[in-house]
Amino acid sequence: MIVAEAPGKLFVNGEYAVVEPGRHAVIVGVSRLIRASLRAASADEGSTVSSHQFGAQPVPVNIDGDLVSIDAPGADLVRECIRVLVQLAHERGIEPQPFALDIESELDDVSGRKFGLGSSGAVAVVTVRAVAEHFGINVGDDAVYRLASLATIELRPAASCADIATSTLGGWVHYASPDRLAARELRRRSGVEASLVEAWPGLVLETLPSPSSVVLHVGWTSAPASTAELVSTLHAGDWRSTEQYAAFLTESDRITAALVAAVRAERSELALAAIRDAEANLEALDELSGIGIRTEALSALIAAARSVGIPAKTSGAGGGDCGIALAPAHNEELDAAWRAAGIEVLDLHVVPHRRVGVREHG
Repeated sequence: MIVAEAPGKLFVNGEYAVVEPGRHAVIVGVSRLIRASLRAASADEGSTVSSHQFGAQPVPVNIDGDLVSIDAPGADLVRECIRVLVQLAHERGIEPQPFALDIESELDDVSGRKFGLGSSGAVAVVTVRAVAEHFGINVGDDAVYRLASLATIELRPAASCADIATSTLGGWVHYASPDRLAARELRRRSGVEASLVEAWPGLVLETLPSPSSVVLHVGWTSAPASTAELVSTLHAGDWRSTEQYAAFLTESDRITAALVAAVRAERSELALAAIRDAEANLEALDELSGIGIRTEALSALIAAARSVGIPAKTSGAGGGDCGIALAPAHNEELDAAWRAAGIEVLDLHVVPHRRVGVREHG
């Protein structure tokens, strides 16, 4: 049995900016996981995929040449990940063998509440890792990121793929998004193998050391949000051609560079200053765009943290979901302030890199 795990993600800085090619972000992998278990299947059984999202029974995966189909609502991303790997296998002269793939999620709680931890990126990563291992395709982290990203941008060309980068590497990640349309065209023109070898302009995929000088705190507003809807609003805005938006992008990259330097140098005061600056920069973007990044609950989360001297900000697309704070140590006063403001404190920590990968169970 092949088992692949990948963590969910939270943005520390760079959300919205990283949607633009070449813009930078710092993201962390957190301690709720997606897990894929895969066993070899017989030719009579054929390939199947199971997930609570697809129903109670395994769903057939039909592979015909480079074409893959899965007749289940919500299975598009898994289908595209398998299709990328089938194409790569054929390019390498490998005949894909049948499999039974089961995908489980810890990113929601038992009642189905969604915390906004980036499940699609983690699903793509574990699917790629498990199926590649089964096909006998040796892939490192860079290739896992690229394969999962190729599948994702086939469906959502505007996706930053930052969640994929974080679910691939785990821990603290410094990421800059490539030109995804160029990556998609490279695959269509030259194939998957070429897409793993040729440069992706703008891409930065870097593991950062896990700092001991700061602790990540995560609060949930009890209101799920749709990243796709919020980002689509971003792309629809005429204000993207304004000087103010250019200033937002420049400031976001400056903050990310400062945060990366602070993490590497274990300078907690500089990391906390970066969070304060990031919160102000996102507020300026919200005022410019009218996207609705900061909800009333997220404003309460930020204000409660400030009341105890801790910088906090929205994380990811906003519009609900989570906010984060950085503190020099675990801060019980912050937790209490959040609870008093109606914010649920999530028991999350940054997942170290050794938790991420493929393992076999005999």
